[in-house]
Amino acid sequence: MESWNKMKRIFKKLFKKKYLLNRLVQKYSLLLTSIILLTVAALCVYVTYTINLSIDSQKNNAVSQIDSYVTNKNNAATNMINELAGSASKIENMRKYMELSPPEYFDYTYSQWSEDRVSTHFGNNLSTLFSTFPDLEEVIIRLDEFDQVLFANRTATNGKKMDMSSIKKHGFQLMRIISDPYTGQPLGELYTVFSSQELLGNQADLLKKSGINAFIYDSAGNQIFSEKAQFTKEEERQLDKRMHTDSDIQQVFHNRYDITEIESSGRSTILLLTSRRVLFQQLFMNYAAILGIGLLLIVILLVGLNRLFKRYSQQVQLILEATRAIGDGNLKERIDTNQVQEELNDIASAINFMVDSLDQYIHDIYTLEIKQRDAHMRALQSQINPHFLYNTLEYIRMYALSRQQEELADVVYAFSTLLRNNINQEKTTTLAEEISFCEKYVYLYQMRYPDQFAYKFEIEETIADVEIPKFIIQPLVENYFVHGIDYQRQDNAIKVHAYREGEKIIVAVVDNGKGITANRLEEIRERLNQTEIDTEQSIGLRNVHERLQRFFGESYGLTIEGKEGEGTTIRLSFVA
Repeated sequence: MESWNKMKRIFKKLFKKKYLLNRLVQKYSLLLTSIILLTVAALCVYVTYTINLSIDSQKNNAVSQIDSYVTNKNNAATNMINELAGSASKIENMRKYMELSPPEYFDYTYSQWSEDRVSTHFGNNLSTLFSTFPDLEEVIIRLDEFDQVLFANRTATNGKKMDMSSIKKHGFQLMRIISDPYTGQPLGELYTVFSSQELLGNQADLLKKSGINAFIYDSAGNQIFSEKAQFTKEEERQLDKRMHTDSDIQQVFHNRYDITEIESSGRSTILLLTSRRVLFQQLFMNYAAILGIGLLLIVILLVGLNRLFKRYSQQVQLILEATRAIGDGNLKERIDTNQVQEELNDIASAINFMVDSLDQYIHDIYTLEIKQRDAHMRALQSQINPHFLYNTLEYIRMYALSRQQEELADVVYAFSTLLRNNINQEKTTTLAEEISFCEKYVYLYQMRYPDQFAYKFEIEETIADVEIPKFIIQPLVENYFVHGIDYQRQDNAIKVHAYREGEKIIVAVVDNGKGITANRLEEIRERLNQTEIDTEQSIGLRNVHERLQRFFGESYGLTIEGKEGEGTTIRLSFVA
């Protein structure tokens, strides 16, 4: 009962329609089950054909062997009747042998020998038959004029007188009429009984195993041989009756036996009755074996599919649980790829990669949002009463002009312009405006450090109006005054040159300052490739590089070259 319940649970799991996998398992199960059942049916048909063919072959072999044997023994019986009663003298000799006592018969044969000089002893003739025919078992001679018969067998080859009723004949029996050679009047019968083992030979066991009953009847309807596999005495009685009356035996036995009736060349009738019950038993046993193997294969198939489905389903459930946790906001959840196989491993790896990317993306967005808020706060702080600052600076500039302090007025004007540009919330500017802004920035430094450095700004007119992000060049110039200039020297110089190179626009910031060591240069280059932006160093090379890539694309940005004591060259590349 428990195993049946287990099978029911397996079927329920296999034939759920919730998942595509279940439907696939269902289809494959039905397909393979159908193939197995069709194979079972085909094997049953083949077995039926084979068994029927085997039985037909056995019957044909048996009929052929029986017919040959019967013909041979009929010829032998004819030879025997000729040998024992083929003439009037032989019949008289037979009569004397059965009528006289042994001494009287001896005197009779002696007198015959004295006349003809030929041995005519009938007992010797009988003995000769048993040596001539090795499969001869019995010889029975019955003459109408005597109450007893002459019975001879291999233990009494000369024969002895017996009552006919006391003799039980076993084997293949043939009867010949002893007739008067002159008048043709019947005088008696000669019965010859041959061994039945020689009749069927090795066919006997095969016939019994196949449920084939073999019978031989003479021309008078008398049974002369039988080899019964499954045949009752009552059925045999009915068969004998039908054969004596020359009735149709199909009416009695057609429901229980397949009947084969053949007229032998030896004037005998050969009957083979094949038991339908034995045939059905053989077919049933073969059908049961084939069906049992088929059902076993189906059970093994379903159990195997269930185990495979269960393992696959567990892996799918593991992925589903992880995705639900991720959907609930746990971006630290990951699928253990060691617990999933094949294509599910690929799916799990892809989900893990997607979650890693999503987590990193959210982190970047969060970081950028914080930076944006911080920048916005700084912008608000820088906008505190800007008009007051502008007006104050303009007053100072005008006052300087009124006092003929033109240089001071220029400084105030440059500073006011820088301040106004910094407070402006626009995110982009033109290349010419950015360079002009940088030039004012350098001018203020020159006012602070006169005769310490020289500067030069160049821009091709064709690219003056190219739109770029604000503060792309100014941090590079500022970087020179923070890290590159050597205030102990008088020949410091910086040059900003913007020009077109093929489809690209190049902005080169070249100085002859302190330069940069190889280790520091490598460190800066590595930092340029990092994705995170340090808020404290937002006005720096990495910030410029990243903003260029975001504005123009990943293939553009900032490159830096330099050598300690020989200055630094920074190039910006982008497209118009």
